[in-house]
Formats: sequence, structure tokens, C-alpha cells
Amino acid sequence: MAKKKILKEIDVDYLEKRLQLAFVTKGEFEDFKEDLDSTLSKHRSDLMEKLDSILKEILISREEQTIFAHKSSNHENRITKIERKVGIQTS
Repeated sequence: MAKKKILKEIDVDYLEKRLQLAFVTKGEFEDFKEDLDSTLSKHRSDLMEKLDSILKEILISREEQTIFAHKSSNHENRITKIERKVGIQTS
């Protein structure tokens, strides 16, 4: 007994076209992944450059803060010595 085809060739062609429109092929997906990786890599690089400059500013600010704190402490010590020699009461 011969098998009877449920779908005709035209039906199969139609379904293949519809599936191609609805789903991506492995090649298309690989191309998409490469494009995405390239785009993310560029943005990651830009982000790291900007973060690097921000971190440099933070380090500079912290160094300045340390220097100013030391100067302030030094000034406080000098003022206290002068007040003692002159006889001024500190509050």
C-alpha cells in the first residue's frame, strides 16, 4: 500500500517560507552574536575609559584631602603653641 502524502509540495514550500520569516537561521544568529559582541566591546571600552578618568579624579581628590588635613592639623598645632606663649585662653 502506497503512503498518501498529507501535505503537497506547495504546502511544504509555504511553511518553509513562513518559518524562515518567523525564525532565524544559525548563520543569522551567529552574525547577530558577532555584531552584539562588537557593539558591547566598543561600549565596554568607552565605559572603562570614562571610569578610569573618574577614578583618577577621585584619587587626586583624596590625595588633596589628605594634604589639607595634614596642613590643617599642622596649623592647629602652631596656633595652639602661639596661644600658649601669648597667654590666650582657647574655647
